Amino acid sequence: MRYVSSRGASASVSFEEAIGSGYAADGGLYVPETLPPITADDLEAWKNLDFPALAVEVLRPFVAGEIPDADLEPLLAACYGDFLAPEKIPVVPLATAPRVAVAELFHGPTFCFKDLGLQVLVRFLSYFAAKRGERRTILVATTGDTGPAALRAAADVDDASLRVVCCFPEGQVSALQRRQMTTHGSSSVRVATFEGGGDDMDEPIRRMGLDNAFASAHGLCGANSYNVGRPLAQMVHYVWIWLRCRDSFGAGAAPFVLDVVVPTGAMGNLAAATLAKRRGLPLGAICAGTNANDISCRAINDGATGGDASKTGAAMAAGDFRVDPATRGALRDGGYRAARVDDGAMLAALRAFRDAHGYVCDPHTAVAVAAADELGYAPYGGPAAEPRPVAILATAHPCKFQAAVTEALGADAWAAYEASAAFPEAARELAGRAEVAPLALSRRAGESLGAAQRRWETVLRAVLEDPDGLHYVESVCHLDDGDDDDPAADEPPAVADSSCAIL
Repeated sequence: MRYVSSRGASASVSFEEAIGSGYAADGGLYVPETLPPITADDLEAWKNLDFPALAVEVLRPFVAGEIPDADLEPLLAACYGDFLAPEKIPVVPLATAPRVAVAELFHGPTFCFKDLGLQVLVRFLSYFAAKRGERRTILVATTGDTGPAALRAAADVDDASLRVVCCFPEGQVSALQRRQMTTHGSSSVRVATFEGGGDDMDEPIRRMGLDNAFASAHGLCGANSYNVGRPLAQMVHYVWIWLRCRDSFGAGAAPFVLDVVVPTGAMGNLAAATLAKRRGLPLGAICAGTNANDISCRAINDGATGGDASKTGAAMAAGDFRVDPATRGALRDGGYRAARVDDGAMLAALRAFRDAHGYVCDPHTAVAVAAADELGYAPYGGPAAEPRPVAILATAHPCKFQAAVTEALGADAWAAYEASAAFPEAARELAGRAEVAPLALSRRAGESLGAAQRRWETVLRAVLEDPDGLHYVESVCHLDDGDDDDPAADEPPAVADSSCAIL
């Protein structure tokens, strides 16, 4: 299998090269050159496989010639070894909404669906690094779930040739998510916070990744959803969900077609659904539920380039992402739908879903529930405007979102939930761990975002240049302290007290 850029101006590369770089040389995203079909016979042959065995079948064509089955099978089995549910992804039909199921993607080691992509991607990266005798450095920017999943996957691999640099926006992740990133004791993990919006670290990471000499010297690769390894791995759960829903809803002579509603931001999980559908998996509507981070909703409702590399490249070069009405119509005809859900509607959906089904969901899943309701699937029960069965993807465990669940259901409901057997013991144990303060990348008074991003990039480059990967670099802390007149700012800080303690 070869991989080509979504912008069409880069040579094709191998699977190893595609996941090892993240971005293509022309700034585009790598996508498979071809999509091997999933046939009705395949689905029939796969219906009784467990999740790791299904993953082998779904992913084999994309690593053919690079990872033999003798290596692929144990690699993928290890990816799902720490999942709490025996079936890895329980698919729960709702008794009072008889054409609706909830697919629980959150039973991995960090309680979110990102484990399904990052356990696989990180192990693939480790596999190739060991094969080449090279070091790999994974750069991650996270708004809460990607970072913990990447850090946990790297810790599970326990590969000295693999290190992770993880950045998250200060004050914009939940307490449990923060602890998942700041309680690691691994010397291969570096954590930083930055002062700004959730996407503000993307540009520094992109620039470092596209600096070929620097990226090559440090083995840089990205683990955010632009890395093709993640949507490829996430195809597996769509096949699994379809098979389980066919078992529940598929009686009848007509071919079984399933709609899905996915809470999404940057469309990584939707990309996986798209790849699975284009391979032949009988998915009907692919529905995006978004909050204020609504680029996916706007893309679906206002247009996209439909996989045409020349159109994509031209649009990106011009900075104009609008497309003609015919393309927008084709996107809608292809089954893409979207709904935007504000915070009030999300909280209301979380309450209504609990009241209807006794099911406590996280705020992301509540966005999908509210979107499903708006799009006609009747997730709370009653007659549905849409005739096809639907799976609502539950992408994170409610244990990660105390503030939102408490706001929706009340403090007493949260306390009862936290004390119940439904609350994972591993999540409860995190509260007792000591945190190590991350490197703090601040915004200086009057500093533009672009200037801050260039300074943050300088800091991270200095960290990566440290040949021993040591936690403290004096020039890094000085760049970041924001007080050139304070002589104490130049003193190496104590690890337990300083925001410069690691990295």
